[in-house]
Amino acid sequence: MRTPSALRTNLWLLAVLAGLTLGTLPGTLRADELRDGRAALQAGRLDDALRYYEQAASQGSAEGRAGVGLVWLKRHQLANANEAFELAEKMDNQLAMAHYGQAEVLRQQEKCEEAVPRFQRAVELDRRYPEAQIGLSTCLAQIGRYAEAVAAANRGLNWGVKWRPRFLIALGNIAAARDSLRDAGIWYTTAAQESPDDPATHRALGDFYVKRGTFDLAYPEYQSAVARDSGDVELHFALGQALYHGQRYVPALEEFQWVVARDPEFPAAQLALGDLLYRSGKADARRYAEARAPLEKYVQLRPEDPKGWSVLGRVFYYVGLSDRDSTLKDKALEALDNAERLGDKTKEMFAIRARLHIDRREFDRASADYDRAGNDLPPEDIYRQARMLTIQRNYARAESLYSVIVDRDSTSRLAGLVLNEVGKIRFGQAADAAKVDKQSAVPFYEQTIDIFQRRISLDPGNDEAYYYVGLSHRELGQYTEAIAAMRQSANLADGRADRHFWLGLFYVQADSADQAQQEFQRVVELDTGNSNNKAIALRQLGYYQLLRKEYGGAIELLEQSASINPRDAGTLLWLAQGYQNSGNRGRAVENYRRVLTLDPGNPDARNGLRILEGGAR
Repeated sequence: MRTPSALRTNLWLLAVLAGLTLGTLPGTLRADELRDGRAALQAGRLDDALRYYEQAASQGSAEGRAGVGLVWLKRHQLANANEAFELAEKMDNQLAMAHYGQAEVLRQQEKCEEAVPRFQRAVELDRRYPEAQIGLSTCLAQIGRYAEAVAAANRGLNWGVKWRPRFLIALGNIAAARDSLRDAGIWYTTAAQESPDDPATHRALGDFYVKRGTFDLAYPEYQSAVARDSGDVELHFALGQALYHGQRYVPALEEFQWVVARDPEFPAAQLALGDLLYRSGKADARRYAEARAPLEKYVQLRPEDPKGWSVLGRVFYYVGLSDRDSTLKDKALEALDNAERLGDKTKEMFAIRARLHIDRREFDRASADYDRAGNDLPPEDIYRQARMLTIQRNYARAESLYSVIVDRDSTSRLAGLVLNEVGKIRFGQAADAAKVDKQSAVPFYEQTIDIFQRRISLDPGNDEAYYYVGLSHRELGQYTEAIAAMRQSANLADGRADRHFWLGLFYVQADSADQAQQEFQRVVELDTGNSNNKAIALRQLGYYQLLRKEYGGAIELLEQSASINPRDAGTLLWLAQGYQNSGNRGRAVENYRRVLTLDPGNPDARNGLRILEGGAR
């Protein structure tokens, strides 16, 4: 039988043991979460790893907070990673992982001078920290401290079979940094021979071959690495880059698409995918629209990278062009402005932005951008620049640029367009000269004909060339040639009212009334608006009916013409005569007076009004 004293002693021991169990439980949980986080990170299950590490960190674990940083590092989210590592250091400034993480962020930002002290602190706190030791070696090599880099790499050669190949790779990287390609190749090959099943050794060889430009040797190494770790997005991305640089674009596209599907937060993969789709747009315009999503994602992930904004701006431009969406063109300009602000100086960016400024008629800005784009512009941009100069009436400079296009390839479609533009410039110069002296315009009209005849020889189906040839012959008084050219223009562009209008006028001048009526009737059919050409066509049709004494039809046509152009005295005169001949004295008087309001000295109107008013008296 237990005594009260013994019972109290046993209860006290149970309480102590219970307290010890409850007190140690959080630490046990943290250890489990850290272990699970490491396993998930190693397996590439980043969401799981983040969750486990966050749980550990929420219980006060500095290592858990640093583990969160490692996940963000894996996702290339450097700002988030650095924030986690800094917080881990505040929680425990003796935690080597916190110093390593901040150093690795700096290394990936290409700030090795700042990274080295952090790496050194990490390896001081943990004398056997392979990732930190390799990072230290890498950064020392990057800043030219090769002897120290070699010493740092040599230190880990005896840290077991798992890490030895990684340090052999580090020695190869140092040799490559010193341009000792032979030595680098030896180190990489040794690593692959000693650890043929390690994907890192095959990737190192693949990277080495890519740097040498021997892509055919790189592909098998990357493929071997992927085969040994098929879930590693970094390996797939490296393979995709090698395929891209080797101009194997379809398999490269597939690799990049696989990477972003597996890890949407991988900035470099989003950029690579968007850039490849953008460059494919020249062959298939649908690719421009496909490039938009990965590039928009990239600028969210890397808002300070000018290349992302530059390529996205160009994508916005081409998508806006095909969709006729002015809002996308506005977005394109904003994105390209961002790219320049952040430091982008690519010629293509300036050329595309110049096009946008031309569309907005901001010619000074367009000229400045074309100057920044340099002299080696593609023909379509030379053409746009010349068109801009034509609008600004800088004809000499415009023609100089047009000649560059023709000289490059006189048989191209763009060369044909250029001849059209040069011909129109010459025709405009002829018209200006004719205002001062008609004879001085003759050489310009003759040159216009020669230029457009050359255009016709390249493209016999070009209606615009025949149109200007016809107008030029007319100005030279060569009506037979003018009619022949304009008839061909009207045949080629039967739906263009202006072609039929001018052909009708040429027939009028050649006294070919039947043909003129046919052409003017076609003008009325095609012109659904109220243009001045339509008013003239209706007037001429009304006039021909007057001649045939078809007064009712004539009046109807002339009233339509006068409704479009009520200040045409000729139309009103024929309208008054139509009313007079049909017996409607009141409307005839009204329209004769309208003529005299516009042309007080018109003898036909005065005489008609005198007869009607005298008859009334």
